[in-house]
Amino acid sequence: YSALILLLVDLFADPSNLSMVMLWLRQFVSLLPMLGAVWVLTYLQTRLKSWRAVPVFLFLLLIPGVVKNNFWWHPDSLAILFAVLVIFFLERDALRFGRHFYLAAAMCGFSAGTKGIGFYFFLTVFVYLLLGLFTRRVRLPRLILSAFGFLAVMAAAYWAANPTLMFASIRRGYFSVMS
Repeated sequence: YSALILLLVDLFADPSNLSMVMLWLRQFVSLLPMLGAVWVLTYLQTRLKSWRAVPVFLFLLLIPGVVKNNFWWHPDSLAILFAVLVIFFLERDALRFGRHFYLAAAMCGFSAGTKGIGFYFFLTVFVYLLLGLFTRRVRLPRLILSAFGFLAVMAAAYWAANPTLMFASIRRGYFSVMS
């Protein structure tokens, strides 16, 4: 993602100006994804249909971790946006195990591939699958297919977030550090 932003810098700004490059990276990798995450959380809480949306949005923006995290270029905000989108798409899916379920899987993979946060959704997805089974919204064979489909989409998104994993030498080092 940062490399794509650098391509934009090359097109629209002076790539030799380090201050400009860092500004673009900070805005597009840190600040804008965090604004998106806060907006989605505000939407989930208020549906943006009440005056309470404004104070909720402002409160979330003023959390010290949010403020401090957006002073530099770091992928935390991007990983948080993907994690929030997992929650958003699971809520939109409403135990139907349709396209929103698989969009949640993609966001989970991107979140895991960006910072590892997506791996912590294993229990959430497990409980979500069980809820579908216990509320009789899905039968066991489809539930098993959905679970494996989720894992496959998540793995593909994880791979897409880390394209350098295509190289065996990098992959070995990466998994050594991760383990």
